[in-house]
Amino acid sequence: MNMTFDEFLALAKKYQAIGSSAQNLLEDIRRGPYRVQDGVRLRQLYEFLLDLQMVQDDQKELNEAVATVANILAEYQDEEEERIISEKWVPEKGFPGATLWLQREDAKWAIAPSPKEGACLGKCVKDIGSHKWFDKPLPLLVDGVR
Repeated sequence: MNMTFDEFLALAKKYQAIGSSAQNLLEDIRRGPYRVQDGVRLRQLYEFLLDLQMVQDDQKELNEAVATVANILAEYQDEEEERIISEKWVPEKGFPGATLWLQREDAKWAIAPSPKEGACLGKCVKDIGSHKWFDKPLPLLVDGVR
């Protein structure tokens, strides 16, 4: 391992800052499969491991830990934090109108909370309220039945 004393101190401070809960999480992950309930701790741990990986020589155990944490983070990413990346007007069946649908980062779609075009782009899902998300936009029927 080639690291300066300053790099060591910076990593030590980061490790101390992530706290015992994230340190315990690291131990749990090293022992085997672990279901994470706290995305904040997981992100802190991932950032620390990436910093550690930058100063470490090729360490198989560290690389495996980084890959494991990255996979868990991707799997348990909070849907509320996803951003709206696209909007699409979908014609309604049997009615001369359209419904504005929003797409979030994981490609799921929901009806916009208001019919204003461009009102939601870039916002987090949690900022626009709770909705049911679908795999694709669906044309609505006039009576409101989907």
